Amino acid sequence: MFKDKYASDVRSSNLAWNEREVKSIDRLTAMGLSDPLGAALFRFKFGSDAAAGKRAIHLLSHKAKCSLGVELSYAQKLATACIKEFVLDNCVSCNGTGLILSGSRYDKCSKCDGSGVKRHSDSERALAASLPVESWSKHQKKFDQVMTCMMASVAATGGRVSALMRDAA
Repeated sequence: MFKDKYASDVRSSNLAWNEREVKSIDRLTAMGLSDPLGAALFRFKFGSDAAAGKRAIHLLSHKAKCSLGVELSYAQKLATACIKEFVLDNCVSCNGTGLILSGSRYDKCSKCDGSGVKRHSDSERALAASLPVESWSKHQKKFDQVMTCMMASVAATGGRVSALMRDAA
């Protein structure tokens, strides 16, 4: 629900504050007070903000460099692949609904098992990271660590925004 409201809020032409009710400005302010990486990821994915995407890659790359002890260029490749996977997460077959129309009824999508989430292959991940497909298995563990770091920032952002919005209500 918050993701839908946020996508609408960033396009809002009315950012007036009202002490009696929660408005777009309240949600946008809460996002700004949360985890910088998570906020950039939300702005990129749900606000279509390309500059936020670049900032997210920068922030995640530096976190990955420090936590994995790898070179920044390698960390950027892994961060880019993780962020692409985060942003492009809808199953192509069912367009993220989890359902496929079969005659006159809907069946669970077999590609995503009804989750609506795209399952990225190793070759897709390697290509997104600009790494050789045949050597992806050597990079998988580090990719998973960067993905975990990124998703922790997303969760921290969601938690902080929720807490701030409860305080505002």
